[in-house]
Amino acid sequence: MTFNESISCPSCGAAMSETTAHVRSLACPHCSNWIYLGSNGWESAGLFEHAIDAPSMLRLGKRGELEGRLFHVAGRVRMSYNEGFWDEWWLEFDDGFHQWLEEDDGVYRLHSHMDHSIAPGQFDDATVGGKVTLDAADWFVTERIDARVAGVEGSLPVAIVPGESVVCIDAINNGIKASFESAARDVQMYRGRVVRGQQFEWE
Repeated sequence: MTFNESISCPSCGAAMSETTAHVRSLACPHCSNWIYLGSNGWESAGLFEHAIDAPSMLRLGKRGELEGRLFHVAGRVRMSYNEGFWDEWWLEFDDGFHQWLEEDDGVYRLHSHMDHSIAPGQFDDATVGGKVTLDAADWFVTERIDARVAGVEGSLPVAIVPGESVVCIDAINNGIKASFESAARDVQMYRGRVVRGQQFEWE
């Protein structure tokens, strides 16, 4: 595991030498301010309420095993929209291959990152039934949700802050289904698959 030795909290100045190199936002363990990697380096979003707890088998710091791979729960994002909310848990696996686990009304979907360079705002005007173009390929939009970051905790691989808007899109191209999440500083592309709660083994 590679550690980033250069992060200091912009709020309290404390060094965070135990932060992994992929982290782009996190709660300072010393002053509890949420910090994120912005265009001018590490910035503070201030103090805030953590993601609201709801019944779940997951929690920050919990260790387990999934499909023969050991992991720990490193972070969480609570996303809210007009019809409710869902949680996205950041799992750091011991083999170095980390993934998001989406939890929505008892359904779990494990997401694998698809490596594409996408400009922030590129999908903001996407509509269901329309298309978005990525690397000269047309992706047809099957679902769009305009969500808000209702809470964050732990450490995350994306620069995100509470309260900001996120456009969530499901799309398909040549039988391949993908999900896109577009926020102010990051756009991520994923392929997901359903996993059952019974597949998790907990320490």
